Amino acid sequence: METRISDSGLSDKEKAEARKSLDSLLVIVNDKDSTQEQKDTAAALARGMGEALNLSQDTTLSKEDRARYARIALGVSLATQKFTDPNASIGDQLIYGEVLENLNVIISNLSGNPELDAESKAFYSQWADVILGGVLAVQQPGTAPTNPEDKKKIQEQLQKNAAALKTYQSASASESDRAAAKATLDEQAAATTNSQYQALVEELKRLKAPQTCLDAVQNRTQQAGWPDGSLWGLTDKDCADTVKAGAADSSSDWSALFECVLNEPFSTCAPRIPE
Repeated sequence: METRISDSGLSDKEKAEARKSLDSLLVIVNDKDSTQEQKDTAAALARGMGEALNLSQDTTLSKEDRARYARIALGVSLATQKFTDPNASIGDQLIYGEVLENLNVIISNLSGNPELDAESKAFYSQWADVILGGVLAVQQPGTAPTNPEDKKKIQEQLQKNAAALKTYQSASASESDRAAAKATLDEQAAATTNSQYQALVEELKRLKAPQTCLDAVQNRTQQAGWPDGSLWGLTDKDCADTVKAGAADSSSDWSALFECVLNEPFSTCAPRIPE
């Protein structure tokens, strides 16, 4: 595993993070006081990170695909630190543990299923990348929701998406379960084509929102859906001035929504979205 980290395309700082995560997992595996379930989970996470690193170095893949797998390896590494953090809440540990477990199944399938065609690999890896991006954003200072109610809502959506992706790529899942999982993923994928989302973007542009704000709203929408992902994006620091300006513009139908995002948990603001 150390060789995989050393030979990866990660930066020195990212390699240090990966080693830190690996060390924390090995502590659990080797601790006589760890339960068998804890040891199995830690070992699976280490394997998932290693498999993603292997894929990131596979020269038969495109440069774009290798970069995506490197991001996935780093994402598993950073989310693992949350899962193994003794100061994290039990709720956080359970959610991150379940999301990572589901993503590990996907990564194992990507690396170990010779029957998986290139189109399917691209589909699953792109989704894993998006979900992990959300997992990281929801815990990183500067992007994490500050209200516990908001954080819980976003975590639940990420958990739901990871579970759907796991089911959809499972050969043993029933057709009805796979169809339901596909519907969940299709709904998420269509979030940025939602007419209300597009109307929100137009309003942000009218308010001369910086591109960094527009990017934040788009990224969060892709990760956590409409409307909660979009409202989460509005709380980004790069949207602060725009949201304040929108709240102050009483002539706009969107004013009540922006005011709500300023003063209330964003997950309670959906009823303020103009019809």
